[in-house]
Amino acid sequence: MKNSYSLLLFLSIIFIFSVSCSLHYMQSENSEASIPEFSFKNARYTKYESNKKNISLSAEQLEQYKTDNAMFARNVTFEAFDSDGELETSGECQLFAANTKKENYTLFGKLQLALPKQEMQIFASSLNFNKRNEQLVSANDSEVTLKKKNVSLSGYGFSASGVSRTFAFSGAVSGVITTRDGESSDEN
Repeated sequence: MKNSYSLLLFLSIIFIFSVSCSLHYMQSENSEASIPEFSFKNARYTKYESNKKNISLSAEQLEQYKTDNAMFARNVTFEAFDSDGELETSGECQLFAANTKKENYTLFGKLQLALPKQEMQIFASSLNFNKRNEQLVSANDSEVTLKKKNVSLSGYGFSASGVSRTFAFSGAVSGVITTRDGESSDEN
C-alpha cells in the first residue's frame, strides 16, 4: 500500500510540474507588429505620383502595418498605370501582400493579370513582383499560363522582365497555337 501511495504522490507531482511548464509556454506576447495600423472593409485605395494615378486597388479587406511597411488585402482587383496615365496592368487575386518600402508585391490565389499594351493575359496561383528591378516571378513548382493572341503557353518556373519585355520558363512548358483556319497545334 505504501508503494502505491508513493507512486501516486510521485505521479501527481510530475503531473503538476508538467502542467505548470506547459501553461508558461502557452502565453503569447501581444506585439505591435502583429496589430494593423489600419484595417478597412470594402476598401478602395488609390496612389498618385506626380499628380497622376499610379495604382488603384479595391479589396474586400485591407490592412496596413506601420512597423514593417506591410499591406495585406483579400479579394483584390487592381490597376497600375504608367507615367503617362495609360493603363499598364490590371488584375485580380484572392490575397495580396506588399512591402511598400522594398516595393515587393506578392499575389496569391486565382490570379489573373491583363497587360493591354502587350495584348497578353497571365493566369497563376501565385506571383511575386519586384518593382525596383521590374521582375515578375513564380515559384518553380507553380504553373503559369500566358495567353497572347493565338498562342497559349503553360509552364513552370516563370520569370518575366519589365525592362527587356521578355519572359522565360525554367521548367516544363506546353502550349497551343491556333491557326487562322481554326485548327490548333499542341506544342510540348
